[in-house]
Amino acid sequence: MIRRFLFVFFLLIGFLTTFYYITSYQQELQAEGWDGYLESQAKAIVDKMSPEELTGQVIHVAIPGKTLDETAEKEIEEILPGGIILFGMNLGTKQEILKLNTELQKKSMTASKLPLLISVDQEGGRVIRIKDGVTQFPGAMALGQTKNADLAYKVGFVTSYQLRKLGLNFVFAPDLDINNNPDNPVINTRSLGSSPEMVSKTGIGYEKGARLGGAIPTIKHFPGHGDTNVDSHLGLPKIDKNLEELEKMELIPFKESIQQGAEVVMSAHIVYPKLDPNFPATLSTKILTGILRERMGFKGVIITDAMEMDAIDVHYKDSDPGVLAILAGADILLMTSWGKTTRDMKEQILKAYKKGTFQKDERDLLKEAVYRQILLKLKHGIIYEFSKKSTRPESLSPMEQKAIAFFQDQVAERDRIFLEIFSPTLNAEISRASIVSFPSSFIPTAVKPEETIFAVRGKEFDSVLTEKKLTNVDTGKIGSLVQEKKYKRIVVATFSQLELDLVAVLAKRYTELEIVALHYGTPFLKLNTIANLKILFSFSPTLESKKALLYTVIDRTSPVPVLDLILKDWPQKTTAQQK
Repeated sequence: MIRRFLFVFFLLIGFLTTFYYITSYQQELQAEGWDGYLESQAKAIVDKMSPEELTGQVIHVAIPGKTLDETAEKEIEEILPGGIILFGMNLGTKQEILKLNTELQKKSMTASKLPLLISVDQEGGRVIRIKDGVTQFPGAMALGQTKNADLAYKVGFVTSYQLRKLGLNFVFAPDLDINNNPDNPVINTRSLGSSPEMVSKTGIGYEKGARLGGAIPTIKHFPGHGDTNVDSHLGLPKIDKNLEELEKMELIPFKESIQQGAEVVMSAHIVYPKLDPNFPATLSTKILTGILRERMGFKGVIITDAMEMDAIDVHYKDSDPGVLAILAGADILLMTSWGKTTRDMKEQILKAYKKGTFQKDERDLLKEAVYRQILLKLKHGIIYEFSKKSTRPESLSPMEQKAIAFFQDQVAERDRIFLEIFSPTLNAEISRASIVSFPSSFIPTAVKPEETIFAVRGKEFDSVLTEKKLTNVDTGKIGSLVQEKKYKRIVVATFSQLELDLVAVLAKRYTELEIVALHYGTPFLKLNTIANLKILFSFSPTLESKKALLYTVIDRTSPVPVLDLILKDWPQKTTAQQK
């Protein structure tokens, strides 16, 4: 009896094991079949393209207005671009944005038979291009201070989802630069933090969420733009670190994000003399191919930062920088202009292609660049979204029908996730979680609101105080109110160095009171450490960030942690342990 039981038991175990492995194998085959199908589709599209079409696809351009005007039409017809970047000047109401993007796609489908990647810098905080239709979350540094990957995931997903609903399918975020140089003029609060751990945790969370949301995220600026005091828009930065040093700091977030599935990387216009003494990363084969593709195993799309920035345009203008970037390993040349500049870039690439410059042994580097971009458009349903095939399912092959069903399911799943995680209070929750204090933790409940003098300028603050039935006064009245002896705290709002300096004067004058500065600008200023002065940081000038600063003083009951950053003229990195 026992022997029979053991026989049946082991037979059942063997069956379940076999079933598990066969099922897993079938799923793996199915995945490989799907990937193989998309790859074959991408190859078929690229193989049919003319040199003019190939050349146009690797160039992304800008347009001058909020409509598909004559200039925009001409740009699409002449360049046949793979994508278009939109700026504030192009973006009005959500209805205007959706109409523009729809017309851009229709024009592109007529001109090149391929849809566009339509991109935008929507990082949050101080880098917000779209004001209508996309939630204005706090910026990267605020998100990093939450140290919460789940909140970062939600911000990435919601931002990406809302962008795709407006016809934008490509977002230049998250910024994975580690801002370990407080004198950095361009990255600053656009960075998630001063440590690899903080940037990786929240950056990867954001990227994963955005990748599901619909607008393809871009991790930037490889191999790291944080440790420089030069703005590459205006000059050519240099970082004098070797590969070993970079792998211990700057490359960590990029490496981990790529391992987690990141599909697009933006290059930095920075020279790393110990890696390549001759070219910045954007133009360096040693960096883009040698390090990013070969050493780190990145197989996705590499897009350059704007090629008109002075770091490239001034220093390498006569060296055919577009050709150098493609040869280095880039797939997309980002242009922020139109007209002669983009025509010259296309002519530069086309001339080099016809000369055979992009032929490397058996490889065609230009075709490879286009292939990677087309494959990205296929994977994210962008080509199927604008394909006429989707309207004639009866004429499709079984695999094409499966593809359309897959992308329809993808859209439905995005809608489901959005309904699950989005709420009207999400932005407020994240903004409040990002508030931190300097130079030590802040105890909101140490003073009651009615014992506080509020002297904060701005209608955002006025509305909150009015709602709470608290008085907001002009700073000139602080002196007379202090004489009443019933106040223990003064709260003011600051954005600039001048305003922080004035707050320091206030702290020195009223030493018996706690002075609290609600600071929504950069933290990389001269910060006074006066015994009775506390600075609360939101890192963002957004509405909810400003409201969160006031909430922290009026309604918050838990202590506010110390900010976790490397600060300017501060001897050591502040940490939550310095409470």
